[in-house]
Amino acid sequence: MAAELEAEGTRDPGWAILQAKRFIDAGAYTAMIEAEGITENVKAWRTDVPAKIVDALGLEKVMVEAADPEVFAWYVKNYRPEVDLFVDHSQIVHLECLRSGI
Repeated sequence: MAAELEAEGTRDPGWAILQAKRFIDAGAYTAMIEAEGITENVKAWRTDVPAKIVDALGLEKVMVEAADPEVFAWYVKNYRPEVDLFVDHSQIVHLECLRSGI
């Protein structure tokens, strides 16, 4: 799957930022960052993408999909424990322990 995504090429995050700003200006509460191509099905994580989106929109307007424990641990460590994460329900206890410092 990573090879297929690589073959499609990468897109400047500016496009996603402009779209998100339009939706937020129209009343959307938050913008969701999909993990596919950023931390999922890639050879190396594209941490620059969420960084640019968070920088442009503010952390309070962003929710990030974090499908794996190492991914949500990275977001908690690099942003803050309260970062808005979309995780599988089976990982909620693990996430909350991480957020609490346990």
